[in-house]
Amino acid sequence: MNDQCILGGIIASLVGFALFYFLGKKKTDNSVLLETQAEECLKTSLQGEFRPVISENTDVIIVGAGVAGSALAYTLGKDGRRVLVVERDLTEPDRIVGELLQPGGYLKLIELGLEDCVEGIDAQRVYGYALFKDGKSAKLSYPLEKFHSDVTGRSFHNGRFIQRMREKAATISNVKLEQGTVTTLIEEEGTIRGVKYKTKSGQEMTARAPLTVVCDGCFSNLRRSLCNPKVDIPSCFVALLLKNCQLPYPNHGHVILANPSPILLYRISSTEIRCLVDIPGQKLPSISSGEMARYLKTMAAPQMPLELYTSFVAAIDEGNIRTMPNRSMPAAPKPTPGAILLGDAFNMRHPLTGGGMTVALSDIVVLRNLLRPLANLNDASALCKYLDSFYTLRKPVSSTINTLAGALYKVFSASPDQARNELRQACFDYLSLGGIFSTGPVALLSGLNPKPLTLVLHFFSVAIYGVGRLLLPIPSPGRAWLGARLISDASSIIFPIIKAEGNIKVSVIQHCGAKSQTVVDNIRGTYPLVVLDPVWMQTRDCLNGVDAQRVLGYAFYKNGKSIRLPYPSKNIHFDQGGRSFNNGRFVQKLREKAASLPNVKLEQGTVTSLVEERGRVRGVRYKTKAGLEMTAFAPLTIVCDGCFSRLRHFLCKPKVDKPSHFIALLLENCQLPHPNLAHAILGDPCSMVFYPISSSSVRFLLDYPGQKLPSVSNGGMARFLKAIVAPQIPPELHSSFILAIDKGQIRTMPTSCMPAAPYSIPGSLLLGDALNMRHPIVGGGMTVALCDIVLLRDLLRPLTNLNNTSAMAKHLELFYTKRK
Repeated sequence: MNDQCILGGIIASLVGFALFYFLGKKKTDNSVLLETQAEECLKTSLQGEFRPVISENTDVIIVGAGVAGSALAYTLGKDGRRVLVVERDLTEPDRIVGELLQPGGYLKLIELGLEDCVEGIDAQRVYGYALFKDGKSAKLSYPLEKFHSDVTGRSFHNGRFIQRMREKAATISNVKLEQGTVTTLIEEEGTIRGVKYKTKSGQEMTARAPLTVVCDGCFSNLRRSLCNPKVDIPSCFVALLLKNCQLPYPNHGHVILANPSPILLYRISSTEIRCLVDIPGQKLPSISSGEMARYLKTMAAPQMPLELYTSFVAAIDEGNIRTMPNRSMPAAPKPTPGAILLGDAFNMRHPLTGGGMTVALSDIVVLRNLLRPLANLNDASALCKYLDSFYTLRKPVSSTINTLAGALYKVFSASPDQARNELRQACFDYLSLGGIFSTGPVALLSGLNPKPLTLVLHFFSVAIYGVGRLLLPIPSPGRAWLGARLISDASSIIFPIIKAEGNIKVSVIQHCGAKSQTVVDNIRGTYPLVVLDPVWMQTRDCLNGVDAQRVLGYAFYKNGKSIRLPYPSKNIHFDQGGRSFNNGRFVQKLREKAASLPNVKLEQGTVTSLVEERGRVRGVRYKTKAGLEMTAFAPLTIVCDGCFSRLRHFLCKPKVDKPSHFIALLLENCQLPHPNLAHAILGDPCSMVFYPISSSSVRFLLDYPGQKLPSVSNGGMARFLKAIVAPQIPPELHSSFILAIDKGQIRTMPTSCMPAAPYSIPGSLLLGDALNMRHPIVGGGMTVALCDIVLLRDLLRPLTNLNNTSAMAKHLELFYTKRK
């Protein structure tokens, strides 16, 4: 019996082994077949050669790992995107530009969580500039008083900084850096699907992703298919490295208004100073023949500060002279599905002001915020339309810095034209005045105050100051003519740059945008809301299910005439129109969205006081719905309890003005004369507004000056509305207007204005109408609040610990400055 069992076991084992062998062989054969089929499918139709393909489980391909590429890879990877970075050379770069980061750029580094990349590379703090001209000098400090002490400029070796950023990006598990040269973009039916590149070993590879970001620098060979490049090369930099010497003004960049063009000096390590001598044009003296050394010794050296003369000549004699053309290229994108340009591949300005990295980092913040709410990037056409708004949103920073760089280079360069030289002298003298005459322009240059209009005002202030110098004390016809030429020269410098940058269009968008925002108020529902900020905060779906109405602009009425003013939405995604709705429904949707997070607790109660200990706010005391008195403690308390806030007196200097009242009605089952437009009537004696808040209701608001109103209870208000207001209502709305009055549901509310005047109290912060109110006629309150929240979120993100309330209070002082 036992023998039979043994024999059966042996036979079963042999059968099982045979079965296992043949199944395994079949599986192997199938795998080989599948691999062969895959290889056949990946052969190109042009030459039939084999091209290995990177897995298509990539969300974004980034071409180039310089400042822009590395920073973008890190921030997208941190947001959960699967990123492939292809860089031609991953060894440490050795460049003579990209060595000065303005304070505005450092703030962007903080927003991206990359501020530690300036540590450990012997980076030097920069607190401003020193200007030199004809033996005179002027010190121009950055306006950093309201910022944390760590916020300054930084100067460093460009290669060390880039390597730190690459290392930081490589720490993200879903970011892959690969050394290779991208040869072409893969284009299919007008859409970019990825890239073809050669690896370091020469192997040809193909990588595919829904979005390809090209940021391969100023020498980009890919940008021609994505933009209309108009590259200008006004001059070249000749670079030297001065060693073991001291600048006349420590921790300041030095600009010498030399002849024929400026000389820059700034420290890039504790022992080295970078010197950049600008030479106009593209033809340079020969380095190999010694002409360059002679030029530097005879032309540049005599104009150097005495403290640097010896080191300057020694650097020339050392022979390590390097050159680089200075490029300028305005942004002129061709929106292409599946691809976008960034960095110097997209937009360049003269490097005189050191603004390139600030613009690039600002662009990355804008792009990151736009991409954050998108879970799927596969609809290339829709994504392309959505990212059109990138080109508009980047304008305030990019156009300010670009315009200033181009204008200052032309003003700071010597000229045979007497009027141009007068403008140059006027600029030096204007900046030497100090106060707002220096802090204003320096705030623009540093990226701390990116406002194109302010730039234009300062530029023409310089010109007018120059004319004043010519005409005083005694004007003459010759001096008056020279002054006229000076103004003409100033115009010929600034206006072509403005036109190239598109600043005029930006100002219109910003101005009109101010009228296309929101206001929170239980009476009003909401004015049109531009949904860009909800998109950034991933709360756009709160507009769904509340019967919100699209608003695409305004219609204005006066004396029976009307005009339509649509929003300038050409470069805005189609979904980013205004919205009007019932305020309560929108607020409830936001509350539900907040409550869906497991670490957010909403509790009904009335806050009675802030818990204050030794000048710090530690939490709040409140009564629950059941009347139970409770105390809650936290490192940070944010007070945003609206226009009637009882807590703001402890946190700000409230100066509330109440210029008027809103009288509100709800018109039902009627149509506005211009669908999807808010209607403003410039009536007598009061202005009034109509806008839809649902598919069947129209909100009417009458702005009644002063604080004394006709009585609602005795019928005085109804008589006023019928006798004075009704005759001015458009005929299409007249019947519904009278019917709404007869229903008796007339509501009133004072309009409040209050400028922001916060105290900096550790452990607390004000937001919303508790901090700042404006007249609600333009409906801007919610947009201001949402912008503030985006800003506060970005400031708090890099802080892992909020318990050091003093340090956090200093850090959050940035909030009140940056929200401006």
